[in-house]
Amino acid sequence: MESLCIAVPREKAEKVRQEMMEKKLLRTDLKIRHDGQYVYIPVVDGADIKDAALKKMDFEEVKKEKNFRELIEPNLPGGVKISSFDVIGDIAIVRLPEELIEHKGKIGNAILSAHKSIKVVCMDNGVVDDYRVRDVKVIAGEERTETLHKEHGVKIKVDIAKVYYSPRLATERYRIARYVKEGDVVIDMFAGVAPFSLIIAKLSRPSRVYAIDINPVAVKYASLNVKENKFGNIIEVIEGDARDVVPSLGKADHIIMNLPHSSHEFFSLAARHGKIIHYYEIIEKNRIEERFKWLRKEASNQGKKMDVMHWRIVGSYSPSKVKIGADLLIH
Repeated sequence: MESLCIAVPREKAEKVRQEMMEKKLLRTDLKIRHDGQYVYIPVVDGADIKDAALKKMDFEEVKKEKNFRELIEPNLPGGVKISSFDVIGDIAIVRLPEELIEHKGKIGNAILSAHKSIKVVCMDNGVVDDYRVRDVKVIAGEERTETLHKEHGVKIKVDIAKVYYSPRLATERYRIARYVKEGDVVIDMFAGVAPFSLIIAKLSRPSRVYAIDINPVAVKYASLNVKENKFGNIIEVIEGDARDVVPSLGKADHIIMNLPHSSHEFFSLAARHGKIIHYYEIIEKNRIEERFKWLRKEASNQGKKMDVMHWRIVGSYSPSKVKIGADLLIH
């Protein structure tokens, strides 16, 4: 099928693809083409892309798999809809309303039938305990919760029943990695299986990344991932409480604080040791500006000033709460 496209050098292709997807300009119904020098990314008709030459080419159509909802929703209680699901490696994770739990087996099998790359379907009952672990149960497919996920050319091994990992932050991890400059020092205060640290090591040239987590299982997987991706000369995985570990690491150019329910409790620590803080929090929509005011006060208590360089909503949590990400300059 003929389509408008943009030709980009191979080394820039993933970045441009992400940008086109975020701007809703990417044609996901067509397969991206490439040759020895360029990658050709199909874009929607009428796309106006600054400083980019558009051309027309023929592209192969993406074979559309039958939507799992078409297989299962006619057999569910009237009017009940199933939300979308996350995919980590070859595991699908779905959250179900109370009235659909008795149909979980049928729903799981429908997902397996519609998506041949998925081998396991788990039901997510929410995040539990201090380690932010999902309460999951296999409802269809192979009886396992460990998988290998790939993101921006990095291999991430994870057991979704023992450690927390969200594929929804892939774009955010890419964006933060592009913030980091060659030679920078990075502290990932709540690293989990180290996705932020791994992507930064892959896409930037930091001199050191410290990946800290208090969960020994997360530390085990983080260490495996560092070894598998051959980043042992860049990333140091540390088991422990960030309150105890960070003071021994000195100053950092970037500190990542992805502990959205309680990041604010650790902010004064980060303000003492970081230049740019990448801060995440789940918060009521009407309290965002109030939180920034509070963070400025906390920085002031440490003899520092804080400027909000940029902030954005990176996800929804409930009708009244959102997850925000903010890049904070400490000086």
